[in-house]
Amino acid sequence: MSAGTGVSRRGLLSGLGAAGAAGLAAGGLLGVGAARALDVGDPARDLTLSLGGPEDGRPPALLTPTPAHVHVVAVDLAAEEPEEVSELAREVLSVWGEHAFDLHERGLSALGAEAPAQGLHPASLGVTLGLGAGLLDRAGLGDRRPAPLEDLPAFAADRLDPDQCGGDLMLHVGAEDPLVVSAAVDHLLGLVRDRATVRWSLPGFQRAAATARDPSATPRNLMGQVDGTVNPDPAEARFGPQVLASHTDPATAWMDGGTYVVVRRVRMFLDAWSDLAPTDRERVIGRRLSDGAPLGGERENDLPDLAARDGDGNPVIPADAHIRLASPERTLGARMLRRGFNYDLGWREGRRDAGLLFTAWQADPRAGFTAVQRELDEGGDALNAFVSHEGSAVFAVPPAHDPHPAATLW
Repeated sequence: MSAGTGVSRRGLLSGLGAAGAAGLAAGGLLGVGAARALDVGDPARDLTLSLGGPEDGRPPALLTPTPAHVHVVAVDLAAEEPEEVSELAREVLSVWGEHAFDLHERGLSALGAEAPAQGLHPASLGVTLGLGAGLLDRAGLGDRRPAPLEDLPAFAADRLDPDQCGGDLMLHVGAEDPLVVSAAVDHLLGLVRDRATVRWSLPGFQRAAATARDPSATPRNLMGQVDGTVNPDPAEARFGPQVLASHTDPATAWMDGGTYVVVRRVRMFLDAWSDLAPTDRERVIGRRLSDGAPLGGERENDLPDLAARDGDGNPVIPADAHIRLASPERTLGARMLRRGFNYDLGWREGRRDAGLLFTAWQADPRAGFTAVQRELDEGGDALNAFVSHEGSAVFAVPPAHDPHPAATLW
């Protein structure tokens, strides 16, 4: 126990619960943030405040509609000894929790009159927090680390930069307006700058719902492909087993009903991609550029016919097409909620530095992301020639509906 603080390693996760009860929307352990519903048809309309999130404890990052802008930040705590790591984790999460709740109550006015977002609506602002596997080990809580929170294996498309991987804590902020996101991130990080340092960060964006001819349409990525088809639907019964974790062991029960998120920074080689003929791009992915329908299909949500052959006997969807290799038929039914955002950082060393901020939310990354990525490796995914995975992390996001989560941890 640290002198004068009353904080023990054992108290870290209890502290997370206390932080959530005080700050993250009526008792969310980590996941619930400042979630507000935006009426796209009437931006000036008063926004409704949502305290506590949905009844099943889903964090704002899983709510729909997906925000147009996000910023994912990983921080490391400025401590080495387990007791110090534990103490700082409690402090940082308590501060973030308190101020996230203040954003709920007061909106952007909580940022202060001098904030760059003054005069703006909250724009569906949502804050979601996660714990990295390394945090539990560094705080002496390795025995509380759930098996799904294991480090990801190496993959063929990996060109990982250690400075763009891992992290003790994740801060995921989303909103419909980039200035709102930026102001909230700057505010929350500024509060803990003496206790935590940014390990990596990446802002991402989709097309805004207000600019889309059909706001319900699946967005496109920077390659021009419809990206996000066949995602688990929160209204479906299978959403829970696929996305929300189930833990009955008392040591890991703190994650029961939570979710695990894999975050990947996927750089796209857009010059090489644009040199391909449109039909070749379609064969790499296995979907039409025009409407996202699988090759041989008529509509975006048609099931890909993996047995279909053309007049010469060749597969209509090529053997190395991305959607064939990633299909549930090839991955023992692996499913995850994929939330992809574009990033564009300009040019680096004369080459375009842009691509996909990929987040995959799932009950168990071993049966979700890892299973799919291994199949893409083994099948020689044609997309690998046009992308490089430069950043990677996996975080645990506990449930957000328990008003007294500390009682369930020990």
